[in-house]
Amino acid sequence: MLEIKNISFSYGGNTPVLNNLNMNVEQGDFLALVGPNGCGKTTLIKLICDLLEKQEGSIKFNGIDNSDFKVKNQILYLPSDDILPEFLTGREYIKLMHNMYESAIDQTYLDSLTQYYAFEAALDILIEEYSNGMKKKIQLIAAMLIAPEVLIIDETLNGIDVESREITKLLLLNFSKQGKTVIMCSHDLHLLEEICNKVVVLYGGRIHTEKDMDDVRGSSSLLAIFREIIDHEDLRSEIMSSL
Repeated sequence: MLEIKNISFSYGGNTPVLNNLNMNVEQGDFLALVGPNGCGKTTLIKLICDLLEKQEGSIKFNGIDNSDFKVKNQILYLPSDDILPEFLTGREYIKLMHNMYESAIDQTYLDSLTQYYAFEAALDILIEEYSNGMKKKIQLIAAMLIAPEVLIIDETLNGIDVESREITKLLLLNFSKQGKTVIMCSHDLHLLEEICNKVVVLYGGRIHTEKDMDDVRGSSSLLAIFREIIDHEDLRSEIMSSL
């Protein structure tokens, strides 16, 4: 279990980006982490991954502080940018990632993944020649092969073709069913409703909504929750009256 307790964080002593945040992510959860820009999603992810030093509160995985190497080696973060070592081929990148995570490459699964993504011919091409979508695919292939206990995905499905997007959804659902934890950030609310089993909505550095996704689907939608947050009807009336 990923346990986040009393986390507060600010940049340069200014208004807190996160304010006394508490949440638990259970083994096997497929969590949608959503909110408007600036609500603290990326800051929270970086704190979970120990890319930012905690200022207040604690983050533990299975009772161990997230700064411990044992925990770091079980969390894999796919950020929204595509900053990859472009001097490597795709195959070399996969080997590098496996070395970092002290994991052996499952060649049979690699062959399957490259077939799913129609990526066989691209494995031995330099990453500098990859399109944006190809860079997303090689990151996803490496992540699926490493199979960390916690996989954090930040807008990584943006930029890939429809077929690869559908394949990725199936792979991630299967990944979660194996008891792995997935945390996904995306502005594609329909995608999150479709594949996630829980949702946490951040707003103003706090948790605005925390629900099982079945409850969201049954009574409302993520879009409706967002409209409630931004006072959509009042905003709509103001904009329409100004035209």
